[in-house]
Amino acid sequence: MKHNWSTICQRSLTDQDTNQISLVDCLEQLNLPSDAFGKNLNLRLEIISYFTGFDASKDRKVKRTIKLFDPQDNELNDFKVEELLDIPKNFSRFRLRSISSSFPITTPGTYKFKIFASEGKDDLTEVAELEIDVMMKNK
Repeated sequence: MKHNWSTICQRSLTDQDTNQISLVDCLEQLNLPSDAFGKNLNLRLEIISYFTGFDASKDRKVKRTIKLFDPQDNELNDFKVEELLDIPKNFSRFRLRSISSSFPITTPGTYKFKIFASEGKDDLTEVAELEIDVMMKNK
């Protein structure tokens, strides 16, 4: 299994005819007022990953976990995604989309989404680290 890419956006659109995806409002930075810190921010996030390199001759199980870390590298347990997928044979690639409506904010700084994946019974391996800079707005 090969991880090709992952990204964070606020929404995505998938064309039903071609299965092509359009990523809308990709996130790299948030500018928030000071009263937003220490809370769960009501913000739609989509984390999308694209994987290839599967043996298409058999069914497979894939596990993906996403963990969020604050600027002090503390894991924020309010945000954790664990997914177990059955990938049917004849598929050598797939895209996985997770949607959340909450983003816990502790302090200004760089937040890291760490993505782990495994195929079958293999141990989870970190395949990507996505960052969002959270800044405090000046009044």
